[in-house]
Amino acid sequence: MKLGIYGAGGLGREVLVLAQQLNSTRRWEEIFFIDDVTSENFVAGIPVYHFALLDHAHTEIVIAIGEPVARQKLAEKVLKKSALSTLIHPSVFIPPGSQIGAGAILCHGTFISCDVTVGENVLVQPQACLGHDTEVKAHSVISSNVTLAGHCQLGQRVFIGMNCAVKENTVIGDDAIVGMGSAVFSDIPPATISLGNPARAMRKNEQGKVFK
Repeated sequence: MKLGIYGAGGLGREVLVLAQQLNSTRRWEEIFFIDDVTSENFVAGIPVYHFALLDHAHTEIVIAIGEPVARQKLAEKVLKKSALSTLIHPSVFIPPGSQIGAGAILCHGTFISCDVTVGENVLVQPQACLGHDTEVKAHSVISSNVTLAGHCQLGQRVFIGMNCAVKENTVIGDDAIVGMGSAVFSDIPPATISLGNPARAMRKNEQGKVFK
């Protein structure tokens, strides 16, 4: 089996490092990038292919894009022809009772507590903490050094910026964005951009995107 990393940008190169660590046991016979935009044939010494030209029967794919909406679109595209690959750093322990969805990426130092549910195609960046009974739904992105306390509920395509802290029993709706360094003490409605300490709603996320 081969591994395709969909996205050859900065996050793609970070995911490559993780994949190379996991491949010390020869989990994949080849690792390469997939990118339908770049004209480069190699990135970081790794070949780059277009999605349409892949041998899908022998390739599993991980999405290396930080935009939640794009993560969902690419995952839906991939699943029509290939399987999503789940990448979990060797430092991450998954307790019995916690569940990790297909295509999720859990980076170095991620702490997964008891009875946590991480949905399909979720990205959790280094040193994030997911407290007990927390659920993160599909295609969401949890940035580095984020702390989610117990019983938090995050919807689909949520983006939590770096160094955020989220109080226990907090619900964050679909397509919400929490700006980096925020302290979240109360629920955040769907498609709302919030920021600050305490986090306050700034405006609606009308375009459904984090990176404009």
